[in-house]
Amino acid sequence: MAEGVYVLSDEERRKFARIVAKVWTDGSFAERYEAEPMAVLTEHGIDYPQGIPAPLVPAKPDGDLSLESLETVAAGTEPEGSASSVSTISCPAGTAFTSSCVG
Repeated sequence: MAEGVYVLSDEERRKFARIVAKVWTDGSFAERYEAEPMAVLTEHGIDYPQGIPAPLVPAKPDGDLSLESLETVAAGTEPEGSASSVSTISCPAGTAFTSSCVG
């Protein structure tokens, strides 16, 4: 792992997917994540190292993306019978989140 970069485990990506979904649907939660991301990560069971910028929340894609779809994508799999386009959101500290629009 490169210095200053933290890669989320599969389980942490699933937990972060829940955070992303809540940021996209709850304005006050979004403000809280922006103000104190490390506290939110800790509360959701992600032991993120101090001194490394918190993962960025990607912009909400057009259309609907269910929590189940988001969790599936965060786990690195696709629902059966679906098509997807995968994109990676990066920040100065490295890859922040990988997401997909599932159709």
